[in-house]
Amino acid sequence: MRRKNHKTSELLRIAGTAAKLGGWEVDLVKQEVHWSAETRMIHEVQPDFQPSVEQAIEFYAPEHRDRIQTVFDRCVNDGTPYDEIVQFVTGKGRTLWARSIGEAVRDDNGTIVAVHGAFQDISELIVARERSESLSKQLQQTLENISDGFFLIDHDWCFGFLNTQAEILLLRRREDLLGKCIWDEFPAADDSDFRRCYEEAVNEQHTVRFTDFYPAPLNAWFEVSAHPTQDGLAVYFRDVTERINNEESLRISNERFNLIARATRDAIWDWDLVHDTIWWNDNMLAVYGHDLVSTVTSSEAWVRNIHENDRERVIDSINKVIDGTTTGWQDQYRFMHSNGTIRNVSDRGFVIRNGDGKAIRMVGSMMDVTDRIELDERMRQAQKLEAVGQLTGGVAHDFNNLLTVILGNAELLTEQLTDQQQLRMLAEMTATAAERGAELTNRLLAFSRRQPLDPRNVNINKLIQNMDNLLRRTLQEHIDIETVYAGGLWLSEVDPGQLEGALLNLAINARDAMPSGGKLTIETGNTQLDQAYADTQDEVVPGQYVMVSVSDTGTGMTPEVRRKAFEPFFTTKQMGKGSGLGLSMVFGFAKQSGGHVKIYSEIDEGSTVKLYLPRANSADNTNYDGHLAPDIEGGNEIILLVEDDPLVREHVSAQLEALGYQVHTATNADEAHDTLKLMNNIDLLFTDIVMPGSMNGRRLADLALKLRPGIKVLFTSGYTENAIVHHGRLDRGVHLLNKPYRRQELAAKVRKVLDENPDEP
Repeated sequence: MRRKNHKTSELLRIAGTAAKLGGWEVDLVKQEVHWSAETRMIHEVQPDFQPSVEQAIEFYAPEHRDRIQTVFDRCVNDGTPYDEIVQFVTGKGRTLWARSIGEAVRDDNGTIVAVHGAFQDISELIVARERSESLSKQLQQTLENISDGFFLIDHDWCFGFLNTQAEILLLRRREDLLGKCIWDEFPAADDSDFRRCYEEAVNEQHTVRFTDFYPAPLNAWFEVSAHPTQDGLAVYFRDVTERINNEESLRISNERFNLIARATRDAIWDWDLVHDTIWWNDNMLAVYGHDLVSTVTSSEAWVRNIHENDRERVIDSINKVIDGTTTGWQDQYRFMHSNGTIRNVSDRGFVIRNGDGKAIRMVGSMMDVTDRIELDERMRQAQKLEAVGQLTGGVAHDFNNLLTVILGNAELLTEQLTDQQQLRMLAEMTATAAERGAELTNRLLAFSRRQPLDPRNVNINKLIQNMDNLLRRTLQEHIDIETVYAGGLWLSEVDPGQLEGALLNLAINARDAMPSGGKLTIETGNTQLDQAYADTQDEVVPGQYVMVSVSDTGTGMTPEVRRKAFEPFFTTKQMGKGSGLGLSMVFGFAKQSGGHVKIYSEIDEGSTVKLYLPRANSADNTNYDGHLAPDIEGGNEIILLVEDDPLVREHVSAQLEALGYQVHTATNADEAHDTLKLMNNIDLLFTDIVMPGSMNGRRLADLALKLRPGIKVLFTSGYTENAIVHHGRLDRGVHLLNKPYRRQELAAKVRKVLDENPDEP
């Protein structure tokens, strides 16, 4: 039995040590205090220490002594047991927490003779509980302070906790929701993704994240994260209505942007300045031919495609905007198409800056304005043509009337002053000056495409061969001439006289570009201008053309000179050495003839001018050599001369009479009409076109042919438009002698018209 008791006591001792639990007793009769070994260990005193009642009380922390004294005294007095949590101070000065339990002990008479109990060190438990409470408090504070709404739901779907943000988002007070079922309080969530996702989280025991809309009264989009817990479900949620609306607005904006980007012909771009990447819409490929993946995806690639002469200016202009404070940028420059052609573009963009004002992005659009610029240039050219034409037309008639008299009299003086060389030379100089004046007017008319043309089907090879002597006299011996004639050359529908003048002008320009000598090459050929070429040129119709090229080995032209070469009065020659009308006359003649002209030139490499003249529609063996017969032939026919200018009328009448003709004169169309009514033997009506009064020369001729169906008609004018010339060409069957003219030209033209078979065209 003793061994068993001893063993039990030992087990209790071991358990007490493990639990930090000791026993004590106060003998009220003897006033002695007995502590067990465990109690002494807890108090960190000597193994044989036995305190008095006062000493035992003194071990308690000062703030707890009165409470222990009170409960101990009550237990002594009436036997009330106690169980208190108090602090005490060990013999080593450490403050710990203990559970102090006391019970009264009575004798056989029921008298309280002692108090005994237990004393347990619960410091670790208290610390753990305080830590737990602290953590719980911190967690609750955290949940209260987070920006997300948060609530806990138990297994019955009832609210167990809600933070302040949950109250705000749900528009409900937590005290109204705690313990309530979520599906009852928020019925719209019952048959929705909210319930389906919550049940999934609970049933599958994994986190579920989703976004859904809750209708009135919340009318909000929520982003939700539901986490299963041991007691139910923890839910975090936030209001993302603004983000969803922004995303929808952005989606709509992007959709509109994409629609615009697809609808426009502009190349839309978005430049990320931070990473130097450029996004382009499909028009970068469609309009400019550049692949969107492998090219033009950085500023370096973009700059590489800017024309080298524009590159520095464009870079400087865009850098000023990026480095400055403004937002808008705009420039116009030349941009390389992937096929190597140059396009004119108008580029504009806007800078987007961050909060520090630093440029981080640019967006804009690049518009191809090549066609617009070409159209503007054509309009300017048309206006220039109109202005020159109006100016020239305004003075040409009267000016050429004067030149007719001057040239005719200078010719007459030259023939009569055979023995007075000095006076004869002055007369010749006068005639030459008059011809140069007429040529100047004609060149201006040719440039403005108002020179009347008399196109025929011409063998250009033969025309050039007939010009050989004239060209050699013009170019002189220090320039070699080579001609390359194409076999089987098509006939060309062209005014041969005007073509001769154009070729002579080109030869003179070539001579002036080779002051130290060189080589002039004239080449002919058949060619076809296709639609692709016509699209890149101004006023070119696809079709078959006869090509005449004039090349020299002279000084060549700069690109700037080449661009201005066809402008009237533009010249690189010294003052008095050139009028600046040679190439402009060639240009106007080619265009008025329905053809095309192109210049190829490089500095120190010479120049080539190519004339493309329309192929004739029918085979006509007209043999034109451009030269008048050396002998002047007259006649004895009767001519009615109609001229409003008295000087010209008197001069021409005298020349015709000198040729043997019988001449009757009239000062205007009405007077001539009266004469025609009276005389039925007039062989030729020689009339000016532009005259004062209600009737012009063309109307007079129509009346004359009605009165005298067999009468021949020859028109003359210093300038005419529309009356006998339409679309720049003489009406079919019309004969015209342009003022001023020499007596030889007058005699030849009059004789030709009089001798013409009425059935000939």
